[in-house]
Amino acid sequence: MNKIKFFVLMTSLIVIDQISKVLIAINKEVLPKTIINGLLNITYCENRGIAFGFASGHVHFFSILTLMLLLIITVLVYLKFDKMNGLYSSGAAMLISGGIGNFIDRAFRSYVVDFIDIRLFEFPIFNIADICIVLGVVILGIASVINYRREEVEGNNS
Repeated sequence: MNKIKFFVLMTSLIVIDQISKVLIAINKEVLPKTIINGLLNITYCENRGIAFGFASGHVHFFSILTLMLLLIITVLVYLKFDKMNGLYSSGAAMLISGGIGNFIDRAFRSYVVDFIDIRLFEFPIFNIADICIVLGVVILGIASVINYRREEVEGNNS
């Protein structure tokens, strides 16, 4: 993946996340709505903490922490980008875009808008940015395992 595709993917995911949150926020009076009975609802929720509402009320601390982590990750990706394969860069784009999406909420709303409500089992309400963060971490983990195995095989062949 080249840098332009990386930037387009990252920007697209941030825009999708922010548009979804605005649409949910302006329609919060008519929520919750059942999408799939017994499985999925759209429910407006203001998350004033971090993951799953943990540490609620410390939005400024987590905004600063998020910004610092995003800067570190972005600098590392920038420095290593030419050595990254498509899987690594896709995972990094997802992770960064999810972090930016939730950071935007904390910076401008003082809370994160969550709305995806899985009803099949007890699970916290989440949003598109959260999905990007989780998938980004999973993809980076898979890419790391593949890379490690590849290096291991190449090391044994030399």
